[in-house]
Amino acid sequence: MKKKIITNTYLREADKYQIKLFLDETDSYISVKKLIHVTEPFIIHNNITAMDNGYYILEVIPKSGHVAMRVFLNEKKEIVEYYFDIIKESGIEEELKVPYFYDLYLDVTLLPTGEIHVIDEQELLEARKEGNISQEEYNLVLEEKEKLLEEIKNHNNKLMNRDYSSYLRGM
Repeated sequence: MKKKIITNTYLREADKYQIKLFLDETDSYISVKKLIHVTEPFIIHNNITAMDNGYYILEVIPKSGHVAMRVFLNEKKEIVEYYFDIIKESGIEEELKVPYFYDLYLDVTLLPTGEIHVIDEQELLEARKEGNISQEEYNLVLEEKEKLLEEIKNHNNKLMNRDYSSYLRGM
């Protein structure tokens, strides 16, 4: 299981960026990253650019719950992709004083076209086989995946349906 720190995730290609953290929300930790300069654009399936100069990454990590959301936005703040991590838990990293989560391997992506991808299923299976996650955690991932897919299809995912525009202002 991987511990991911919100200030470090998805910044490999970025060598210059701004970040804002919102830690006082009642139900989640939120960060907004503006990518000032990336060494090379990050291209996802269907030749879509998810990260480039002037793009944004909005992250929402629940204080309780098992699904974290990352939204990749272009320079016009238009959604390029939703990326969901199934997580074990989250909190504030004691030493750095920034949010973290424990990633349970399986991810779900959603494009504005409605195209959904479940990714890293093989990685999840290997993690279970190698004992990196318990059977209980494995079952949790499968349950959360099904619930998330149903919410996406029914357009009632609370993370997606929230207005985040105020967090993007001034960036």
